[in-house]
Amino acid sequence: MLGRTQKLTGLSIEQSGIRYVRLAKKTKDIEKHFFLPLEPGVMEENQIQDRDALYTQLQTAVTNEKLKGTEVFLSVPPSQMVIRKLSVPTTNGKQVEQFIQLEVETGLHLPFEHPVYDSIVTSTGEEETEILVFATPREVIQTYVDVVEEAGLKVAGVEISGTALSRLITFGTSREFGETMLIQLEASYLDVYMFRKGHLVFMRTLSLFDLAGEEGEISSLKSDEISAEIARMLNFYQYSLHDGEARIEEIIVTGQDQLRQKLTYELNTSLPEILVTEEAFLRMDTQLPVNADYNEYRLAAGAALKSAGSYNIDLFPREDKEALYFPYIAMILVGVWIIGVAATGSFYIVNKGEISNQEQRIIALQEQRQSIEDELRLVSVSGLSPLDRKEVIQEIREYRDSPVSMLKELEHYLPHGALLRNVGYTYGSAMEITIYTPQMEQASEYLSSLREMPFVKDAMIANLVRRQTNLSDGAQGNGQYTAIYQVSLDREIHLSEESVASGSMSEDQEEVIGDGADK
Repeated sequence: MLGRTQKLTGLSIEQSGIRYVRLAKKTKDIEKHFFLPLEPGVMEENQIQDRDALYTQLQTAVTNEKLKGTEVFLSVPPSQMVIRKLSVPTTNGKQVEQFIQLEVETGLHLPFEHPVYDSIVTSTGEEETEILVFATPREVIQTYVDVVEEAGLKVAGVEISGTALSRLITFGTSREFGETMLIQLEASYLDVYMFRKGHLVFMRTLSLFDLAGEEGEISSLKSDEISAEIARMLNFYQYSLHDGEARIEEIIVTGQDQLRQKLTYELNTSLPEILVTEEAFLRMDTQLPVNADYNEYRLAAGAALKSAGSYNIDLFPREDKEALYFPYIAMILVGVWIIGVAATGSFYIVNKGEISNQEQRIIALQEQRQSIEDELRLVSVSGLSPLDRKEVIQEIREYRDSPVSMLKELEHYLPHGALLRNVGYTYGSAMEITIYTPQMEQASEYLSSLREMPFVKDAMIANLVRRQTNLSDGAQGNGQYTAIYQVSLDREIHLSEESVASGSMSEDQEEVIGDGADK
């Protein structure tokens, strides 16, 4: 959504209040601004607690300032946001994006459902591309966007406070955050961001209730607590994130004047090996005007520069970033992973070996059939009328034959080179099907085939992973994928109450078809 608006307008929603700025396009002076202090309880721990109060204050200000319809870039606190690193095969940009979508859906194991996310490429090699993914619950971001837009503004983009702040610090300079910690300090909390090679790789919020004393200074006790916590984060960054191969070399402190100056002094004392500086946004080495009140509106001003600056992480909740449909992914990825003739031959050998397993399953079904016929003989001596007996016989025949016919149809529609590995069957209810397939897109093709089968009510891919084959699998190469499907059956068999009462059949007769070739 970058580039939708020509105005340099930013809005930040912070624990202390709402800030709005509009910058001049040429001079970058603050042309218009307002601050809305929030009552206690409206925002707690960087999260919206009283949505109605927030909306009422913002809507009143938008009306009074005649800003209705204005597009703004929104800066939000890093509440519940996570950063994940992943590697995907190096290919063109569109296909890399599809790999990222697939990983977010199946491989990242995010601590929440329905994420809003964005990503940046940190490095590209011949075989793998390194990616950083920024994700947060969709509901959290959607709440911010809804409040702002219902108040009369239009959201052009959403970003983390840390990227807005870093943009304002580096705007108009050649400065780049290498191994840098950036601290955003307020009276009741501080946000910590760590950058490596210009990329945000870590963030955390510390709640500091009643940080400032009566004179606006940090107490000695609070200073010790902050210094100790920052030291722990530095160790985590160096030894847990980078195995001792990287360390923070610079700390930049931003915030209210007295708090910022006090914390800078304390960190310089406790961490003499690291360069600790404070940023009041009064620098001469920038395109920004000197003495403009950027410190008070630093997050909103950083967001306003989004269309003209760097760190373009956008968490606007678009539907197309979250509706991950496997058929669509399959079309994009067709031809990316083509398995050679040798691999196809290997799968054929595996399929031949699987025939014996399928024969064993048929034998098990035949035994099941004999058991049901025994039940039929019991029914024949019960008090059922001839008509009732015919109905029971017909239903038992359907029960007897359905697993066999379903298994045949499951095998018939397997993609070329695919292997039916396992079928878990619960009579009249559900199936869990596992297949090996040489190509990722074939998993989607088989899903479409499943949904067309007459006995299937609904089907979905529960899991799709790439697997490493070995000699015991009878295949070579690294081109196999394991797909697991959850299938709801549309075929129900209801036995008469008389047959159930006579013990002709019970729900305990559910069977599991097959357990695979390998144990």
